[in-house]
Amino acid sequence: MYYQYGENRYARDTSITNGEGLAVFESDEKLTGGVFLIYLTNKKAFEFLMTDENVFSLSVDTADIMGSIAFTGTKENAAYYDFLKKYKFNEFQMQALEKRLHKKSTSQDSIPILKNLVSVYQKQLMQFKKQIIAKNPNTFVAHLIQASMPIEAPANLTSKARAAYLKKHFLDNISFNDDKLAYSNVLYINYTNYINDYGFPETDSVIACCDTILQRASVSKDVFKWSLYFLGNSFERSSVIGQDRIFVHLVENYYKKDRSWWLTEDQLKKIYRKSDALKRLFVGNICPDFTATDSAGKDVDLHQQINNTTILYFWSYDCKHCLEETPNLAAWMKKHPDVNLITACLLPDEDEWKEKLKQFKLPGMHLIDTERKANYMETYSITSTPEIFVLSKDKKIMAKYISDTKELDDFLKSKNGKK
Repeated sequence: MYYQYGENRYARDTSITNGEGLAVFESDEKLTGGVFLIYLTNKKAFEFLMTDENVFSLSVDTADIMGSIAFTGTKENAAYYDFLKKYKFNEFQMQALEKRLHKKSTSQDSIPILKNLVSVYQKQLMQFKKQIIAKNPNTFVAHLIQASMPIEAPANLTSKARAAYLKKHFLDNISFNDDKLAYSNVLYINYTNYINDYGFPETDSVIACCDTILQRASVSKDVFKWSLYFLGNSFERSSVIGQDRIFVHLVENYYKKDRSWWLTEDQLKKIYRKSDALKRLFVGNICPDFTATDSAGKDVDLHQQINNTTILYFWSYDCKHCLEETPNLAAWMKKHPDVNLITACLLPDEDEWKEKLKQFKLPGMHLIDTERKANYMETYSITSTPEIFVLSKDKKIMAKYISDTKELDDFLKSKNGKK
């Protein structure tokens, strides 16, 4: 038995059927509401809803799950499967029509007819959703289906007014006061679409979307908890330049304002340290300085070595990905002699380090922190290797957390080759 939590599924319990195919799941803890799944095999499963209904049973023929599943004592699950069957039928019909539309052999005269049929099936499905919602008011199944429906703008609006209306009302179909929605994937789908449509690529717009979501979600503890977890996790290590500011905003305005009651003090301290590190590492900031030992055994200050566009490469000599990527970086540097290279090894064994440097024949300056005094792993918030920072000649961070030379090339091309 699995339960849905956002976009992911997590194991809840396991049971074994007896000779008559009966399985019993038992627990001293009450199950949360939401969408649950029972996996019969790794590839065969069926889902059901845990609702406010107290006791119910179900039966199913594994040879025909959708056609045979039956529920006793739960109107919501019966309504849910009525919807699923209708949805799958309409989806099958629309896919068949779409295939015909894209066939080269389809005549031009048939195209309007086929498009009209697709529209008919779409309208039928929408009407069926509305019927289920109307017949099951204030239930989880109604909230679940309603959250999957797009907002309909008034027909008399101009295109500009329509766009503004859809943005303002995008989240209106979500019943935020229903805790059980946190245990489904509808919040994940809605939030992702909302931020993609009305946030990206502007960081300030994404922050505004996050604040709107969290304001609306605050009426339910479970929904708010998942919402803040999802948004924080999404932007904690975003590869998009500037989006680390979103995570810092969430920490400053929610985590540090006692809005994450489920986290321990140690967990919160870790999040605060991460946020503080990201603030130091905002693109455009002067990169943090540190002193480490070079391959000749001399102490070297990072800032003193930066007089041109510089690649700061964090790596480990026992890291599989580093051993694969470092030769690529050596080849890349030969093609870019006007770029400086400074490598910083995260492990302290000098002999191993020097052996790998000889093997890779890397140009540039190579540093190691044998006594862990430079602490650049924490200063630069390095949690995996390899990681590349691009620094300007005036020591400002141009890009960060680039993991390979392909990403490095893409970044430099986006800067029109200006180094």
